[in-house]
Amino acid sequence: MRVSCRFTQWLVIVVSFLSMSACGRQNPVVTPPTISVQITRDSCPSIEVQEGMQIAWTNMDTVDRVLFIQRMNDQGVLVDAGGTELLRPGDTFSTLFEQAGQYAYYCSEDRTSFGTIIVLPGSYPYP
Repeated sequence: MRVSCRFTQWLVIVVSFLSMSACGRQNPVVTPPTISVQITRDSCPSIEVQEGMQIAWTNMDTVDRVLFIQRMNDQGVLVDAGGTELLRPGDTFSTLFEQAGQYAYYCSEDRTSFGTIIVLPGSYPYP
């Protein structure tokens, strides 16, 4: 019985050591901070984030929605646009904002529901 107990202790130590060693060699997955936003027919809230943050929109409506995001430069010229054509009820769409500026986003196909996204520079003192 004594040999069996020592063998079990030794086995636990070896397995623990190997599992810790294996974990130390893996590259950690780094994900940017994410802001979660719920959209409905009546709600496309305005958002303020810092550069490098991600926004995830979830369709909390009972019908399909679209999400269209656009950024204009200081002269009012469209410089960037994207989004999704279909966001079913309960679906989530996310995107990373790497450039400071002001964006408009629409969460209805006819563009009557909209909000603003303000992306602050990474050096901006964010609360």
